[in-house]
Amino acid sequence: MDTSFELERLQDEKARLDEESRALDEKLKQLETLFRILTEKVAIQELRNDNAAKKQTINQLSTRIDMLENRLEQLARGNTLKEDDVEIEKPENQENFRTNYASEGDPEQDDSAIRVMAFDNEEE
Repeated sequence: MDTSFELERLQDEKARLDEESRALDEKLKQLETLFRILTEKVAIQELRNDNAAKKQTINQLSTRIDMLENRLEQLARGNTLKEDDVEIEKPENQENFRTNYASEGDPEQDDSAIRVMAFDNEEE
């Protein structure tokens, strides 16, 4: 009877190990599938991020191109205000302009006045 009991115990252990092996195989398949899914999701998200960065760069470049095209149109129409002139015309920059370019030799000069000087380039 000892041998039949031993044989039954071994068969039970083998059945248990076979069941465990099947469960482990199933778990392995699930994890491999999950790994492939997550790998694809990561690749997709990286592409989305790259595309978003490219779109932002394209938008910025398009804006700069539009600004240059507008500037070119202004120049073609003869509107040749220099950017420095436009900056001086802003109220917050007028005081700075007066301070930097006012005559130092004339202490009684009105701070609200801006002196305009014309230069004649023709020889006499």
